Amino acid sequence: MKGSEAGVGWNWILQMAKTNYLHVITRANNQDSIEAHLPKDVKDRITFYYYDTPNFIKRMKNKAKGLYFYYFCWQLGIISLVRCILKQNKIDYTLHLTFGSMWMPTFLPFFKTPFIWGPVGGGDCEPKSFLKVLPLKQRIIQSARYAMNVLSFLHPSIIIPSAKAKAILVRTPNSANVIPSYFRKKTKVILETAMEDTIFTLHKIARQDKHGLQLITTGRLLPSKNILTAVKALQYLPNNQNITLTIVGSGYQKKEIEEIAQKIGWKSNVSIIAELPRQEVLKLVEQSDIFLFPSLREGGSWSLMEAMAIGLPIICLDWAGMSITTDNDCAIRLPVSNPEQMPKDMATAIIKLIENPELRKQMGEAGRKRIKEVFTWKEKGRFMENLFKELDAKK
Repeated sequence: MKGSEAGVGWNWILQMAKTNYLHVITRANNQDSIEAHLPKDVKDRITFYYYDTPNFIKRMKNKAKGLYFYYFCWQLGIISLVRCILKQNKIDYTLHLTFGSMWMPTFLPFFKTPFIWGPVGGGDCEPKSFLKVLPLKQRIIQSARYAMNVLSFLHPSIIIPSAKAKAILVRTPNSANVIPSYFRKKTKVILETAMEDTIFTLHKIARQDKHGLQLITTGRLLPSKNILTAVKALQYLPNNQNITLTIVGSGYQKKEIEEIAQKIGWKSNVSIIAELPRQEVLKLVEQSDIFLFPSLREGGSWSLMEAMAIGLPIICLDWAGMSITTDNDCAIRLPVSNPEQMPKDMATAIIKLIENPELRKQMGEAGRKRIKEVFTWKEKGRFMENLFKELDAKK
């Protein structure tokens, strides 16, 4: 399945189908891929229904903001299909699984069948201290996000599913806080993302160059990814170290990043590589020593989980999805400070890892262990099975 949303939906239903019978509504363009890749052991446990909007609505999906209009129309279009499925089958729970933004509508709560909402996100904002360095448009958007979070108790797309749901699954603690307080007792935090087992065939490569250190970060070169903090941190590192920073990504901040690297005297030590196929990025991660992840706003990040699974120590913010993907054993988690202080904090963390090769190894191993124990698709299946048992016991 292509794309993050499709990948999440695909893996969640495969896990749930191991112990349950599922009726799944999805887009019509997924049919060929599903029929070609559906495992035999769950083939008889899932019934797929394919629906899509008329073409003139579907074409709007690729236009600016058209995706949300398309999504709304798709939700409206499946109402009669849902009604038919519920009439013809004994359904224990309805579940809104993908495209999980708490600000977008779902009509499943209006049916009598017990409803599970999520995993949903949408409550994570960029730290307020960083708003001043964002472009004006982004500053307005993030300020509006904060206002919406405060006024969430007035928003029907949050109030109605929160009231109707038997369980609310949210991606991060920040999103949990957006749920009105009188519904939070039925809220559980769980990231929708996970790693496939084959990722553990990869492992950090021990390099022959014992004196150099390779840092790597991946992400779009946009303000929200905060790559500038990683670059600015270099100026606080000892200049007698052979340190390089590889940045994998593209975006309009590339020129600014290059200018800063030159200004602080690190231009020859910083390389920016445009977006690559996943396997090539993973090879670069294997050959690196420390993974920097300065992003200001994430739910579940595949690139962060991949670096942990490969065995790299992590330096990230103690914020949003990073705060639950990592722990203190596998990552140095920086406090959310401000644009002036954070590069210094990141440099201090890098120096700590430079001076402690054994700590780098221990943190890398702890990251692999954490992914294996918490962030595999099998664990998502176990979570849902326990949730079903818990809800069944309350009936």
